[in-house]
Amino acid sequence: MNYKAVLYILGKIFIILGALMLLPFTIALYYRLNGFPEASYISFLVPIGILLAAGFILTLKKPKSFNIYAKEGFVICGLGWLIMSALGALPFVISGCIPSYIDAFFETASGFTTTGATILSEIHSLPKSILFWRSFTHWIGGMGILSFMIAVVPKARGNSMLIMKAEVPGPSASKVVSKIADSARILYIIYFVITIIEIFVLFVGNRISGDNIRFFDCVVTAFATAGTGGFSVLNDSILGYNSPFTEWVLTIFMFLFGVNFNLYFYLLTKRVRDVFRDEELRGYILINLSAAILITLNISSMYTNISTAIRDSFFSVNSVMSTTGFCTADFNQWPTFSKVILIILMCIGCSAGSTGGGLKVVRFELFIKQMLCDFKQALRPHSVIHVRLNQKTVDKKTMKMLSSYLNIYIITLVVSVFLISLDNFDSTTSFTAVIACLNNIGPGLEVVGPTGNFADFSVLSKIVLIFDMLAGRLELFPILLLFSPYTWKKTK
Repeated sequence: MNYKAVLYILGKIFIILGALMLLPFTIALYYRLNGFPEASYISFLVPIGILLAAGFILTLKKPKSFNIYAKEGFVICGLGWLIMSALGALPFVISGCIPSYIDAFFETASGFTTTGATILSEIHSLPKSILFWRSFTHWIGGMGILSFMIAVVPKARGNSMLIMKAEVPGPSASKVVSKIADSARILYIIYFVITIIEIFVLFVGNRISGDNIRFFDCVVTAFATAGTGGFSVLNDSILGYNSPFTEWVLTIFMFLFGVNFNLYFYLLTKRVRDVFRDEELRGYILINLSAAILITLNISSMYTNISTAIRDSFFSVNSVMSTTGFCTADFNQWPTFSKVILIILMCIGCSAGSTGGGLKVVRFELFIKQMLCDFKQALRPHSVIHVRLNQKTVDKKTMKMLSSYLNIYIITLVVSVFLISLDNFDSTTSFTAVIACLNNIGPGLEVVGPTGNFADFSVLSKIVLIFDMLAGRLELFPILLLFSPYTWKKTK
């Protein structure tokens, strides 16, 4: 283990996070100076000081060797996100908005991992800077702070790929150009531009449609959509705006942020054929549309207006499948058939290489392809049958990793539900609470449904769910390997 290189890179992460926290600090200062009942800017000044001081101390001396391998990549990723969530919770505690540190840690981990699960029941009255920071954590965590670091901080010897592989959602991390730093920079620019477009469409469109939604709300809502996180500044989430225009805009952008960002680069470079040949994109669209149509048919009798049923259906499907977690309807009240579809979508999630969570569509497709290959192999034992994706053969190593991932996912799910059940909630609440956190969705069903929250869970359950959120966002391995003795064992 190259501890010096690990600590040096962690120091860079702290400096970047401290610098990013200057934005909500500036907002707190602005509102404070203009006489608004704003939380003290000290709420951000203290963690900024801690992050910058720790960062500068850890980066004072460059390590002699920057050689890092897969082990170091996983440790940097796991520790980075864990410490980032722990220190990012300080503004909530210092401001008094969330007095309990465990609750604040839960809220911040939910923000950075773009889960959107909350322990808060009263949100609208929170200070603007706290609301901004809460949604800004979604935007930071959406593409990943390590990917941001790779984009802006020069790296030595091409080791950045090992860090990016540990953080990027999906079976594998791919480059859109030859250099990984340039790839990260391009993807972040695309991410930033689409976010700006959403802010513009929300603000201008609402003015034209007559819905008087504040610019501040447009910004933080766009942050939450871009990161597919779902934190809102209203107690009733997006339903509180009572704006069909806003709901359709968010439906479209939730879908767009659930697409593999590499495909946007292909569009920009006029590789349109590669985009439409992508099997994951076709699967994502097919599952999305099929689920929305089935739910619309199932819930239509509950609505007096079919257009509202269609809007609620498409919004909820895209919110759940992109793992954003915004709400415009209490799907706790929907028929069981619709709720089962939503639970399935929670597990499948969106595309690899997007800002969303879940197992990912590409894994779901590969599992089905492998199953079909196994059936064919059973009928023709001597034949050689390969799993193919996008007209390419998927190597056995990738398929083995997929199988391991699914096994670890199921074990993590089962153990987590077992521990959560100690709180004695009903089985649907316990199961969907874990599903919602492990897949970074936010709302589940029953107690943790669209109108509920996670406040009533015990400290143990909240710690388990924090673990699930971090494990789900980092694709299990980086967090789990932090607790493996082999990770820290010296090797020759």
